[in-house]
Amino acid sequence: MLFAPSGKLVPPTLEALDRGGVCSIAGIHLSDVPSLDYGRHLYQERELLSVTANTRGDVRALLAEAVEAHVQPRTTAYALADANRGLRDMKRSNIEGTPVLAIA
Repeated sequence: MLFAPSGKLVPPTLEALDRGGVCSIAGIHLSDVPSLDYGRHLYQERELLSVTANTRGDVRALLAEAVEAHVQPRTTAYALADANRGLRDMKRSNIEGTPVLAIA
């Protein structure tokens, strides 16, 4: 199972999955998912799953899988005073990774 935070990552994530793999989209903000090619992205029983409501147990399971898969998250830190700039950067896809507010 792979987790895709951006719609732009969905096609290459699906393409990289092995037979029967699942690409799970779990998040509040997601850019539009580009058109998918059935043969390249969904053939061989690959699955695209959207999760809109997560429990604490879901999050714990997700984090345990991320640790097991050696996921290396990328973040961009913003001071609390720069929160609006962080939102604009996220909206315009001008950041690398996930924006994080640093609260002193």
